[in-house]
Amino acid sequence: MSFTNDVKHELSECDVPDYCKEALRYGIFYGFRGEIPYFLTYDRKTAYYIKRIMPKRYIKLTETSLKRKTGYCVNAESMEMLAEYGYFRKDIDISKIGGSDENVGLFLRGVFLTSGNVYVQKAGYHLEFSLYDDDRCQSLYRLINEQGMKIELSHRGGHPFLYSKNSENISDILTFIGAMQSAMEIMNIKIIKEVRSNINRSVNCETANIERTVKASSKQIEDIELIFEKIGKDKLGDDLREIAMLRLSNPDMSLRDLGLMAVPHISRSGVNHRFERIAKLADDLRKENG
Repeated sequence: MSFTNDVKHELSECDVPDYCKEALRYGIFYGFRGEIPYFLTYDRKTAYYIKRIMPKRYIKLTETSLKRKTGYCVNAESMEMLAEYGYFRKDIDISKIGGSDENVGLFLRGVFLTSGNVYVQKAGYHLEFSLYDDDRCQSLYRLINEQGMKIELSHRGGHPFLYSKNSENISDILTFIGAMQSAMEIMNIKIIKEVRSNINRSVNCETANIERTVKASSKQIEDIELIFEKIGKDKLGDDLREIAMLRLSNPDMSLRDLGLMAVPHISRSGVNHRFERIAKLADDLRKENG
């Protein structure tokens, strides 16, 4: 089951006080489309919830076969309903909603039930309201942003829609319309993604450090072996001979750890300085030998 259906099922199970149901019904109807208003879905539970919440005398639900799947079409065929809910009025009638946050939340819940989708994917998060009408989208855009929630307006295939790709904005909208569990799920998924991302960055960083250490160590060992071959280890001073022997015995060890093995201990920069002197000596020997 999709995340969208999870959200709509959660909304369908929320209690709605009788005095707020008109705001919810208005939102449901606002998300309908077409000259003869309809709502089409593959999700049976959402379709039957809408049929149950809307006035029975106005609504007809039919089942149909769509792409080898059962679809559910909810039609509003009553002219009385079109007039009552001002279907052909494109801007939102605030007087039908009421001014409280609860009523506005229920109106937006209804709009989401009939025109909303939300996706959680590897690429990120996406919530949208698809109303197929510029004026309706503009009016809904203003209402949502007036509540302090951020949403964007765009077009796809010539049709307008509102959307957000920000997980915090999506969580705020879901919370506002009553889908608290789904909002928490969004934030939990975000936290898990961030933890995994941090782990991957840490692993990648550690891998890069190991690769640099191995590469540097290989060059140091090459220089040391050349010096031992050409002039012998006894020609090196005590400090360079000590670090050279430590490197040959510990090819994968970091400079810091090599310094801790030296007697007395020396800093990482001190170890690096000794290897720089060894490298210069090796380079001079290479030049002498063509």
